[in-house]
Amino acid sequence: MTSSYSLELTSAAAAVLWLILILLLHFIEPEFDPRTRMISEYARGPRGWIMRFAFFCMALSCGALGAAIWKPPLSLSPALLVICGVGFAGAGIFVTDPVSLAQKAQTRSGMLHVLFSFAVIVIFPIMATVVDSGKAGSVASIRARHWLPALSALPWSGFLIFMGAALISGRRPRTPLGYFERLLVLAYSLWLMMVALILAGA
Repeated sequence: MTSSYSLELTSAAAAVLWLILILLLHFIEPEFDPRTRMISEYARGPRGWIMRFAFFCMALSCGALGAAIWKPPLSLSPALLVICGVGFAGAGIFVTDPVSLAQKAQTRSGMLHVLFSFAVIVIFPIMATVVDSGKAGSVASIRARHWLPALSALPWSGFLIFMGAALISGRRPRTPLGYFERLLVLAYSLWLMMVALILAGA
């Protein structure tokens, strides 16, 4: 078993754990309405450590995949994965403010959480495209070579749908933005799992 194989499996497992934890939090902290509340707000609940741990799972998933595909000299793909990992870790370290808090009353922790989270949201689909394009030619399976570039459509779809919903919510406050954010989270997580498993089997 090579070190890259172990790292790829670690990446996939950490992304799966992230999804499981978020799913469980919907039952553990039912007071957070998934239609209007962001997943980051679970970190404010009585069991907020679970959400913070979930963020570190995604940081590990990105970091492990970056380490698995890293070859000297440092290229763009692993660098972007590491940046996304730092973004997830930062979102876990700094707890978000309540969604109802006025912008002028935002705390330093809340502002830093938004900064790290927004960086991940924007950079992730770009990173996915770079990784898929760069690794497509190095996998052994002919099928995987065709699938990898197409997989980047998954995070892009989640990103564009979420951003569209965010823009609409400015004019229509009843837009269930929380559902769209969860769709974004699912798209990003599935990409990490699928790419890590494809590369592990390559």
